[in-house]
Amino acid sequence: LTRLIEEPIMCAYGVTEPGAGSDVAGIKTKAEKKGNEWVINGQKMWITNGGVANFYFVLARTNPDPKCPASKAFTGFIVDADTPGVTPGRKEKNMGQRCSDTRGITFEDVVVPEENVLIGEGAGFKVAMGAFDKTRPPVAAGAVGISQRAIDEATKYATERKAFGVPIINHQAVAFMLA
Repeated sequence: LTRLIEEPIMCAYGVTEPGAGSDVAGIKTKAEKKGNEWVINGQKMWITNGGVANFYFVLARTNPDPKCPASKAFTGFIVDADTPGVTPGRKEKNMGQRCSDTRGITFEDVVVPEENVLIGEGAGFKVAMGAFDKTRPPVAAGAVGISQRAIDEATKYATERKAFGVPIINHQAVAFMLA
């Protein structure tokens, strides 16, 4: 974390995958230990700051046993964005959040040193869930705020816009949509 306060750099949180969505236990990205290093292969999707990050937190399955509980099957890694094999995808077109640099990231034979493991092997699920516990409430609050603004703007427009001599808010179909 010292890097974050010593210089102006950006990080990204690589957990979500195309086939797993919100099911963190269902991720397929894997990391295999080779000596004092780990080799990561897989794909992440909808990664905020994906194209501008200097490094990523990457959650990967390190225990290949499908019967291993999620609480012990995953490890968290810090992966520098300029590591060979890290490939950011195209910027997604986000409705309402166009300034967010959201992308898919591919990890192909990405070699990560042992010292880039967070906490320890098998502790990644706990790290990821702890981060979600802190970040999901503000995301939900932001969504509520955006929704409130949308209804306020729609109501204002429906009050000002006239059709057939009356504000469109007085037409039943519009009123039902705003109800």
